[in-house]
Amino acid sequence: MAEELYGIVSTLDEEHQDAIWRLWAEVERAFGVSISDTHVPHFTYHCAKSYAPAVHDLLASIAATTAPVATASFFIGVFDAPPPLFFLPLARTDALSAMHRRLWAELDSIATGVMDRYAADRWFATVNLAPDLETDISRELLLFLLKRDFQWQITVDNVCILHDTGERQIIEARFDFKG
Repeated sequence: MAEELYGIVSTLDEEHQDAIWRLWAEVERAFGVSISDTHVPHFTYHCAKSYAPAVHDLLASIAATTAPVATASFFIGVFDAPPPLFFLPLARTDALSAMHRRLWAELDSIATGVMDRYAADRWFATVNLAPDLETDISRELLLFLLKRDFQWQITVDNVCILHDTGERQIIEARFDFKG
């Protein structure tokens, strides 16, 4: 982690959020790394250096009219960065894509320093399985992760404001879907 950012994210349903927390605890024990003190399991729709205060009302309004969204995961993905980053890609359903498009359209006027890598033409929802590791343990970690079943059916039922301070991630606000 380095620079301060904000993200519009969703956390996973309770079952799978807990599964990621347990996985991170196992990775920490097995490899002597620290994850859970600084990260929150989530996937990102939009990321910017800042959002206007109106973001709270906007997300509350979106959540009030949005029904929970079903998605799934089937395999482990890898971003080839030093060190490699392992992630869980989520199926890009019509409902999840519609949510992403709506957020991008409505956040456009209240966000500054937007990160384009989350734009519609590049975006897919991913949950980091071992974020921001300082050392390359990818060979050992891959074998460790392949022993687990990540064929999950997930219900997305919230949208959140995540604050990445550069040192740790904090969910600043959560809006549950009520539509």
